[in-house]
Amino acid sequence: MFCLETTFLIDLLKGKKDAIDVYIKIRDSKLYTTSISAWELLRGPKLVGKEEEFKVAVEMLENLEILPFSFKSAQIAVEIEDSLRKKGMEINLIDVLIAAIAIEHNLKLVTRDEHFSRIDGLEAINYSSEQNSG
Repeated sequence: MFCLETTFLIDLLKGKKDAIDVYIKIRDSKLYTTSISAWELLRGPKLVGKEEEFKVAVEMLENLEILPFSFKSAQIAVEIEDSLRKKGMEINLIDVLIAAIAIEHNLKLVTRDEHFSRIDGLEAINYSSEQNSG
C-alpha cells in the first residue's frame, strides 16, 4: 500500500515520465494520499486562478483514499521533529506531517523529495531522476 506525496501527484498531473512509470507499477495496489497533500495539490491552482487545473486535481483526489492528520499522527510528527532536531537535521514541517500520516498507516511514501529518507520508520520510494530532481 502506498501513500502518494504531493510531488508525485503534481508530477503525475504534469505527465512526467518517471511519475507515470512508478504509477504503472503501483496502480493495482491500494493508493492513498494525505489530507495535507490534498490541500497542497488544490491550493496552488486555486490561489492563482487556474480553475481547469484545480478541477483536474479534484478529480484525481476523488479517486484516492485521503487520510486525515489524527491525534496519533500528531504524536508521531512530534517524535519525527524531535529526532531530526537531535541529529541536526530539519525538514519542512508540512513534510513532517505527511510522513507522520504515512507512518501511522504503515504506508510506503512515493515522493521525489529525498529528505524523507532522513525520517526513521518511514519507507520512502524516491522516483527522482535528473529531470525531476528538486
